[in-house]
Amino acid sequence: MAKGIEQLTAALRRAYPEIVIEQVRVSHADADDEGLWHVNHPRALTEVRVESSTGEPPFMVESEFAPPTVARTIDHAVRLVTERLGLLVVDA
Repeated sequence: MAKGIEQLTAALRRAYPEIVIEQVRVSHADADDEGLWHVNHPRALTEVRVESSTGEPPFMVESEFAPPTVARTIDHAVRLVTERLGLLVVDA
């Protein structure tokens, strides 16, 4: 079965084909965290960062305009990422 981050990436790309998800490449494997991904979209208001040291939920999702929030499921992470990118209108 695919890792959680792979499932998250696939779900985001199905919903928004133009989305770009890049894992941060580390220079020192012992000192740096490999569990950080940057998520961007051409229409996005800001970049979103997704963090997980294992690549599995829970994910920490954050952006310039919102505090870090823990997503315990893939579905919750998809919603948080799309909301923070400004691609999903939240019901009032």
